Amino acid sequence: MERGSTKHGPLHDDRLAQETEGMVRDAPQPARTEEWREPEPVDDPRELFDAQTAGPSGQDEIDQRSELARLLTRDEFPLGRASLLDILDAKGASQALVTRAAGLPPGDQYRSTHEILAALGISHPEEQPRG
Repeated sequence: MERGSTKHGPLHDDRLAQETEGMVRDAPQPARTEEWREPEPVDDPRELFDAQTAGPSGQDEIDQRSELARLLTRDEFPLGRASLLDILDAKGASQALVTRAAGLPPGDQYRSTHEILAALGISHPEEQPRG
């Protein structure tokens, strides 16, 4: 007794069998992709280079601001660059944040996370002075 599909009728089953016969009998073929899934070609290779070497994006700054606020507590202030780098290293901060913090002037002391963010240039956009 031949069992058929319970979801399709016999005609639909035959059509599906014909469509997949090549995949079953022949060597596997690369999957076809829809045109919208293919990457767009880059006309100017410098466009790709510029995007990779550009400074941090707005989302990167938001992520770094959030990470710094999460890692620092009030008990750790006031602190200087060396202390900040030690804390970031001990708490497993991202390399991007550590690199940015390493650019702070060595003699300055910071009394709050807000002051560090302002010195790093990643304070909240609403808190930045308007020109």
